[in-house]
Amino acid sequence: MFDLLINPAPEHDESLLGYLHRLGICNGLWNGELIKLFKKLPEDEVSAWLNQDSKPSSWHDVVKEIRKPKFNNQKVWSLACSKYCPDCLASSFYWRELWDFTFYTTCTIHGVELLYTCHNCREKITHKLLSTMNCERCGYSAVSEHLVNKKADESKLWISNELEKRLRIGVIPSSIGMDSLTYGQFHFLAVRFGVRALSRKRHMNMTVASMASQNIVPVLAKTAGQILMGWPKAFHDLLTDLMQHQQSALSSKLGAAFGLIYNDIFLSLTDRCYDFVRIEFENYVVKNWAGPLAMRNRRLSECTLLEHRWLTYNKAAEITGIPKNFLRRMQSSGELDARKFNYSCGKTVTVVDIEEARRISSIAREPVNLQEVSRLLCLSKKRVEQLINSKIVKFFGGVPQTGEKWLIDYASIEALAPDNFLPFARDDFVTISQVAKYYLPTSGGLVELAKAIKSGEILVFCKAESELLNFGKWLIDPGDLVRKGIKHSLSSHTRSMSVTEAAKMLGIKSEVCYSLVRLGRLRSETVQCSRREAKVITLAAVQHFKRNYILAPEMAKVLGISVVNVLPNLLKRSFFPVVGPTLSDAHCRQYVWRRRKKLIAFLASTASLSHSFEH
Repeated sequence: MFDLLINPAPEHDESLLGYLHRLGICNGLWNGELIKLFKKLPEDEVSAWLNQDSKPSSWHDVVKEIRKPKFNNQKVWSLACSKYCPDCLASSFYWRELWDFTFYTTCTIHGVELLYTCHNCREKITHKLLSTMNCERCGYSAVSEHLVNKKADESKLWISNELEKRLRIGVIPSSIGMDSLTYGQFHFLAVRFGVRALSRKRHMNMTVASMASQNIVPVLAKTAGQILMGWPKAFHDLLTDLMQHQQSALSSKLGAAFGLIYNDIFLSLTDRCYDFVRIEFENYVVKNWAGPLAMRNRRLSECTLLEHRWLTYNKAAEITGIPKNFLRRMQSSGELDARKFNYSCGKTVTVVDIEEARRISSIAREPVNLQEVSRLLCLSKKRVEQLINSKIVKFFGGVPQTGEKWLIDYASIEALAPDNFLPFARDDFVTISQVAKYYLPTSGGLVELAKAIKSGEILVFCKAESELLNFGKWLIDPGDLVRKGIKHSLSSHTRSMSVTEAAKMLGIKSEVCYSLVRLGRLRSETVQCSRREAKVITLAAVQHFKRNYILAPEMAKVLGISVVNVLPNLLKRSFFPVVGPTLSDAHCRQYVWRRRKKLIAFLASTASLSHSFEH
């Protein structure tokens, strides 16, 4: 083809550029004249020469890089940045085609890293090394026996082996995933992953070949090898690191969260051979992405959108059948994991974990509010709240705020029932509602009773199967309270009376009696009566009032005058009432005087009424 005198045959694995340099050296063309001539040859002549004899497999691809080089930052063949293995060069004086691979940084035969520069002066290596085997600048031997080369890194050696395997054997048609990639496709994937991984620690772009003199390619090959060799776990770890590196706050967009690798996967790695990369990315998104995913997303598959764990309240409520406000309450109380995202337009979206929402929806029944529980247990709301505070009855969504309702676990209500009920009940048995109303103090007692019934220490009787959950309707022996040592008291109705009943006993109107109670003239006690507090009066308090006070009707009867004239008569004698309608600080509809000795003596001096008064 070149009409040269000496035309040595190329080696089976010799580099095309290295062969052209060797061919020129054999014919005295030392300064790359043969390379310039090769670039000017007609296309058909070069094609005929390549097909003339058996040539190394890489020549058909490399010839384009030599004759018509194009600017490309991710070249598979790095002809401008030469590198070599000193052991291989010492044993056979030719340039191997594998050395021209950009990511081939480790000799797969000797397991050592290739040299980019002179071991002595760090001068850049060129193919002129083939003529003298010494450095052009310092004359140091390129194949010296004393040349100690660095042992290869495992990931670099792996990626070099992968490139060699693809060059020598090719791709098996039935291969899938990474094994289905050609060396060009494999290189393109490795460059993308290596650059994105290095960008976590330094400023890095896709300019790879032009930075080879700065030893960026070996570092890039090592990083890419670590990711591809540990596929897919190492790829998932890379995505996690990129997501943490991109931002300190959560993002609502995949592109903003993962950075440029997101565009690499969906815009650069578009060939079908890279489908396995997109599949692994979507697997990662399903398991680890905690942000919202729009159903109109055209890049992700429909399966990924449907399997995504983090959904909005509306979507989670639709899937699980749980009310949206219940999910919000569960999130506020920390029982449901959620993430909040702010869009650039000012919109805020909260997403929840659908798996946790499904777990919550597996509850046998929806939570019930306090009123429903009160009706079901036949207890007052205050009594139910005592059971809630003691954690006997469980609830969801935290303590309700103003305007919210309790969300009580129905299963905890069912758990109140003991394993066994009494087969019969005596006549003196009373319902638990009566016990709570008349025997147990407001501050406690019911909690201890519920625990004792639940554990079986106190047995109760249930009249019908329909009342198995009606806690307040169960019958209990009051004596069990004493035997169990539960704090209780006698019914207020057995030792006291209401204000109205006391008024009847005193012969006055209820309004007068309430005024006397309010003014403290008639002693009273405050007790809990069912759901409210009430004033009760003991018989001793009524008797004490009669001994110490006298009312106007009784006074009129003693004096033998009308009730209207009682006040003027007594005022003339300086007997002043303690309670009455004219007293601003002790207002009452009826006058009342204190039974003092002087007043009793005056009444006794009235002969006509003396006998009746003493009686």
